[in-house]
Amino acid sequence: MKTLKTIFSSMVLITLLSVSVMAQSGAKVIAVVNKADWCPSCEKNGERAMTALMENNEDKVVQFVVNDLTNDETKTKSAEKIEKVGLTQAIAEYKSTGAVYFFNAETKKLISKISVAKSDQELALAITKAKKTL
Repeated sequence: MKTLKTIFSSMVLITLLSVSVMAQSGAKVIAVVNKADWCPSCEKNGERAMTALMENNEDKVVQFVVNDLTNDETKTKSAEKIEKVGLTQAIAEYKSTGAVYFFNAETKKLISKISVAKSDQELALAITKAKKTL
């Protein structure tokens, strides 16, 4: 049952993020979501956190990219997505799972980071602050 829940949560997260990426070609902030199937914080909070973040991105200023660190295969696939948005070097030092890293889309500099375990209000504030730094 726990495995089924993890699979479902991962599918919901990927679907939400895919829709976000497709809808945002002119994003000003790129949010890299570091996740892994073996991460307890991701499993417990990932879906809720992404819902809170997406609800606070109706203006589509933030583009979300999943960096799945589950295994070598998912890392390779994620690296391709990271490269497409030009963040290969910028994200290299940030390996923590269960975290969202906000980058300036133009300069590729880190704006801030937040754990997916934070409250919905803290996540909303983090995305709002990231947008205001531009």
